[in-house]
Formats: sequence, C-alpha cells, structure tokens
Amino acid sequence: MTARIRHRRTYLVVALIATATVACRESGVPSGLGALQITAATDTVPGTGQLNELQQKRAAWVARGINDYRVQLSITCFCGGDIRRPVLVEVRGGVVTKVWDLETAKLRADIAPYPSITKLFDEAIEQRSGGGNVSVSYDRELGIPARIEIGTIANDAGRVFMLGTLTKL
Repeated sequence: MTARIRHRRTYLVVALIATATVACRESGVPSGLGALQITAATDTVPGTGQLNELQQKRAAWVARGINDYRVQLSITCFCGGDIRRPVLVEVRGGVVTKVWDLETAKLRADIAPYPSITKLFDEAIEQRSGGGNVSVSYDRELGIPARIEIGTIANDAGRVFMLGTLTKL
C-alpha cells in the first residue's frame, strides 16, 4: 500500500469520526437521561401557598432571567397515560420546546401537559386566586417550587409537581 493510499484512509477515518462526533453533539439528547426518578432538591423550605407569596416567588424567578434551561419534572395525578412518568423538560425563551422521558430518553410527542416554571407559578396563582388549594415547598437556592400541589390531589381534583435538577442552557 502506498503512502498516498494510507494518507487517504487516515483522512477518511478522521473525517468519519469528526462527523459522528458532531452528529452526536447536535442530536439534542441531553445528558442525565436513563434515570428511574428525578433528583429531588434536598434543601427546601416550606411555603404558605398564599397568593402574595406565590406572586413574589414568581417575580423573583422571572427577575433571575433564566429563560433557557432543562428541569426534571414528575407529575402525580389521578390521570391516565404516561404523564406520570418522570421527564426532562427543555425550555427555550421561556417556552417548553422538548420533553424527554427521563428513563427511556425518548422525546414526548405531546408536550402540552408539561409547564415551564413560570407557567407552573401562573397555574398556582390562578388556582389560589379562585380560592383553591396550593401547597408548596421551595428549593432554597433557586426559590422555585421543589414540590407544589395545585388543587387537592386527595379529592381527585389536583396535581402534584415535583421539580428536580435544573440546568441552565
């Protein structure tokens, strides 16, 4: 084999490896998938769930300016389907853009049931404004809900959201 052929083969192998590396990096599949459950916040503070508190915490979250992030989310409710499976939610510009099943790493086709953190605050504020139940504990560092019950799950009329690890993008 001539030096020229060996050089071409080496070039082709390097080009294939580079292409595969870029393709994997651009696939959009984040790290941290394959877990059976969310990584829950361990340093939390209880909240009152009162309207003024929810509004203040929402304003503080918005003021942080974190509009692009991924957050683990688990929803408990008396509802069917895969909505109760833990997921990883990607938010870009404050809008949910992708949702992965945390365990299987498969993208969810229907992302509508999964709120951004701001939308989660909005749902809680709306519920409380109407006289409904909101029970919450906050992540001490970020001030976002670590666990929030909107409505009353015991009466088959609510949902519990558990938020795990948040990664800024």
